Amino acid sequence: MRSYLDYAGIGVVRPAARKAMAAAIEDVLANGGTEYGAFFAARERARRAAARILQASEDEIALLSNTSEGLQIVAAGLRWRPGDEVVVFDRDFPANVQPWRRLADLGVRLRFVPMREGGYDLDDVAASIGPSTRLVAVSHVNFITGFRMDLDAVCALAREVDALVSVDAVQSIGALPLSVTDTPVDFVAAGGHKWMCGPPGTGVLYCRRERLDLLTRAPAGWFGYEGAQDMLVRGESGHFTYERVPRPTARRFEGGMPNMLGFVGLAEALEEIESIGLPVIADRVLGLAGALRERLIERGFEILGPDHQGTRSGIVTFAPKHPREIYDRLSAAGIALSFPDGRLRLAPHYWTSMDEIDAVFLAT
Repeated sequence: MRSYLDYAGIGVVRPAARKAMAAAIEDVLANGGTEYGAFFAARERARRAAARILQASEDEIALLSNTSEGLQIVAAGLRWRPGDEVVVFDRDFPANVQPWRRLADLGVRLRFVPMREGGYDLDDVAASIGPSTRLVAVSHVNFITGFRMDLDAVCALAREVDALVSVDAVQSIGALPLSVTDTPVDFVAAGGHKWMCGPPGTGVLYCRRERLDLLTRAPAGWFGYEGAQDMLVRGESGHFTYERVPRPTARRFEGGMPNMLGFVGLAEALEEIESIGLPVIADRVLGLAGALRERLIERGFEILGPDHQGTRSGIVTFAPKHPREIYDRLSAAGIALSFPDGRLRLAPHYWTSMDEIDAVFLAT
């Protein structure tokens, strides 16, 4: 591969993460359950790192399999009333629309914020929010155009009607800062396989502590209850009972056996991001994306999405006259990119070199 510019699709798992996972295969999996304590320790490292990156409490973090699982937990967990409304966004990724669409049989209605010129206008968001709004389901960064939403403004609008805010952050965490301390969102879901550069089958769900008990109908497996392991680890009788209460933290959403090997890798990937620092990563990602934009414009390509610094992300999407031809040419030249909805999407990360950026233009 000559140039990898598809972090908005699948990220490259970092070398330290791959090494740790390979070691765990030999040192842990080769020994059955006797060494599983190392897996549990790595999973807690991943939880702590995710909490620090989001500036949350570790008790507000659930470790899951992907973004969809987190969003489905929120959608299924709330007690909906007929007439409730959920604000969603036109041309958002299906993972952040389908869970809310399925609530129609409960009498829940969707209100769509239109996309205009590749982005969203806050006036349209405000017009979509009303007295019946129960939740706003927004993506931090749109997966096609790379438009970055002003989450502080969305939260302010939602709070006017006491609505909740749920964020799909799979296209931002690991590349752009998101502080749940500064920005009062209620839920954040993200898979670890894109900008976090972790393995597929890993993800995080943030649930603000004050909202935990709102998700009373969320699916829960045996491990989501207090004292779930007592009958296995205490070695004495009398601990087997179904009468248990949900864990008092976001761990209640972690139902059964997790992707242990994946969380070994995710812990390493998140700790590497921490060690560099998200402000440093974001500066480089936005700088590389800006360089791509400028050179594409010089070549006469149309860039999707508003051209405002505050709405940019690591995604640069352009629409050539013959997209399939350009896509095939770039792919044949060893450049990894995406082709969503008939557009060409480039997404560099902190580790992307300028040589990889140059390769795009040598091939076009």
